[in-house]
Amino acid sequence: MDVEQRISSKQKGDVTESRVVELVTLGSVGQLTCYTPTSDDDGIDLIINKKGDFKPIFIQVKSRFKLAKGRQFIQNVGLSTFKSHKSFYIIFIYFNENTFEVECVWLIPSVDFERIAYLKKSGKNYKSFYRFAANPLTDTNQWSKFRIPKEGLGQELLQIMDSDSKGEKQSIPDIVSTV
Repeated sequence: MDVEQRISSKQKGDVTESRVVELVTLGSVGQLTCYTPTSDDDGIDLIINKKGDFKPIFIQVKSRFKLAKGRQFIQNVGLSTFKSHKSFYIIFIYFNENTFEVECVWLIPSVDFERIAYLKKSGKNYKSFYRFAANPLTDTNQWSKFRIPKEGLGQELLQIMDSDSKGEKQSIPDIVSTV
């Protein structure tokens, strides 16, 4: 079945956002609550909050169902829907169209994404964007330190929220090494 060609980009986005909600809810053992904004004008697909707390983080979900040549996951993030902020994260998720499983997850603070991603200036036929390109099967690229096991997504977000509420500044690589 060729999911990539038969399912609309809106449907694919809805599916992957739902999977992220599932991974966050189950992975946090229900300690995190996920909300979906009415619009995603600001590039926010999910708002995640720790129960009993009022310090949400904001998530943009970007997904792919197929890898590009060289087994690369390539995704563009438009500047019109991206603004770097300490409470804003991007989740890149590779969803296998044959097994219907999440194969790879990257959780990247927007501040780090803006610093590391390749910025492509607008041209004749396209607007400016940041490019994310990573091989989900190797640990030999600038994004590998942000790759996390899908079942650890909820706990990673909990640790981020806990460190933020204590005033600590903990980067994703520090969090990943403690898991």
